[in-house]
Parts: sequence; structure tokens; C-alpha cells
Amino acid sequence: MTSPITWPTGVVARYLTRAAEILSDPNATVDVRRNRGYGHSWDCRGCGCGASSGDSGEVHTSAQTHAEQCRAIPRPTHTDGSQQ
Repeated sequence: MTSPITWPTGVVARYLTRAAEILSDPNATVDVRRNRGYGHSWDCRGCGCGASSGDSGEVHTSAQTHAEQCRAIPRPTHTDGSQQ
């Protein structure tokens, strides 16, 4: 059993990308957030793609579709949390 991953603040749903499945990397995700004043948005931690919409169902559907196909790997981080 692996230890739980802490979700970033504001994330309401997460989808593992294809890369996450292939590499067993729980950090390769598409994160969905509720936006202040306007619907939801998603951002891929692998390739950086994203979208937003006033329709939360549409956002979840497109986030999941993207995650199923994305093979991009998140950039490594230094021990201080900054990206290389």
C-alpha cells in the first residue's frame, strides 16, 4: 500500500494520466479546480494543457479525456520544490 498523496489547495478532482499508469507515477495528474466566479478549470501537470468552462460536467469530461491520452511526464523538482 502506498501512502496517500496530498492534493494541492483548491483541487476538487484528479485524473491520472496515461503516463502515470505506464510509469506508476502518482504525480502525473490532471487537476480540476473550482474557479471563483466562473465554473471549473483543469490543468495537466504533465504537458501543461488546460481548459475552463462554466459547465463543471464539461470540464470533468474533458479533463478525463485528456488524462486518458496524455503521456507527458511532469518536470522533476528540486528538494526545495522548484522545478529544474
